[in-house]
Amino acid sequence: MLQFQVPTRVVSGPDALSALGALSGRRVLIITDGFMATAPLMDQVRARLGDAQVSVFSDVQPNPDTHAVAAGFKAYLEFEPEALIGLGGGSPIDTAKAVRHMAGQQGRELPAGFIVIPTTSGTGSEVTSFSVVTDPVTHTKVPLTDPGMIADVAILDPEAVRTCPPRLTADSGMDALSHAIEAVVARGHNDLSDALAEKAVRIIFRYLPRSYRDGEDLEARDHMQNAATMAGVAFENAGLGIVHGISHSIGGSFHVAHGRLNAMIMPHVMAFNAGDLSIGAPLSGVAQRYYKLAFHAGMQATNERNYVIKLIRRVERLRDAIEMPATITEAGVDKREFCEAIPDLASAALVDFCSSGNPVEPTHEDIVTILHKLV
Repeated sequence: MLQFQVPTRVVSGPDALSALGALSGRRVLIITDGFMATAPLMDQVRARLGDAQVSVFSDVQPNPDTHAVAAGFKAYLEFEPEALIGLGGGSPIDTAKAVRHMAGQQGRELPAGFIVIPTTSGTGSEVTSFSVVTDPVTHTKVPLTDPGMIADVAILDPEAVRTCPPRLTADSGMDALSHAIEAVVARGHNDLSDALAEKAVRIIFRYLPRSYRDGEDLEARDHMQNAATMAGVAFENAGLGIVHGISHSIGGSFHVAHGRLNAMIMPHVMAFNAGDLSIGAPLSGVAQRYYKLAFHAGMQATNERNYVIKLIRRVERLRDAIEMPATITEAGVDKREFCEAIPDLASAALVDFCSSGNPVEPTHEDIVTILHKLV
């Protein structure tokens, strides 16, 4: 039996921030980072909140750890908000979701709701039950999952991402693409998640380069916001795979952006999942799903095998077009240090929560091989 859920109310498009007017007169805690706390967008958010009593927690760092979550929860307890807003990219939103999780465990509910305003188009965190925090001792990224972390309202206003710099636009956009492509072949894929993921892929291929080249292109920004959210709903209901498992393992030890890692890893994992693509070999079930995805994304090829190959190459071309590194060394990681860490990284990837959704069960040696291809 399929159970497909989209519990978040999505408010999308120009002036979507006006939905914050419903919180006027309430006690509102905003969790964000130091940059966003002083950015013009924060002024817009405050203005739209009317006469709400607002408190801001801005001690969020990239790749938030359990200490940051504990500090955010302390702010929550001290302020006793009626509504919680997560404002920013993946790190502030993940922190806000983890804080809400802790509050829920103590029976501290939010009568005016949990609202997420993403300022990047990638994580899909505004519509998922997942949050990723880092263990400060082991430096391992720990995915948390709890239905209570799903936002009540997601506000997708292109104005919120207009000033997102090109490099972050690229990182977050490739993160969204990895969510959609992994959801299409994940063990839990279904007709409903497929429809969202396939549409998200088509949008990203078309509008990510435009968003990267011109942040003021609000049409492209609007479409990318929607695509990231659709991809988020897709993987929330279908699952992910070893692109994310490997990315989490590397990201816990080396300081490379999550979306950048996904962009490097994705083509290698797609080739692994597809299996034998030599001429005359029968297509695996996973390869057939990649073929259908390529077809629905508007690609053209002479046969199903070539559709799969073209899809993989299309991901690589997009990565190149938005000037992202293709290897871990191009991303600034020391080759020797990375190679020495590969056995442990492979072990961590295998036990990562996301890896269980991969359509092909990898061995430790399979992961090691993929990691070596990143060098």
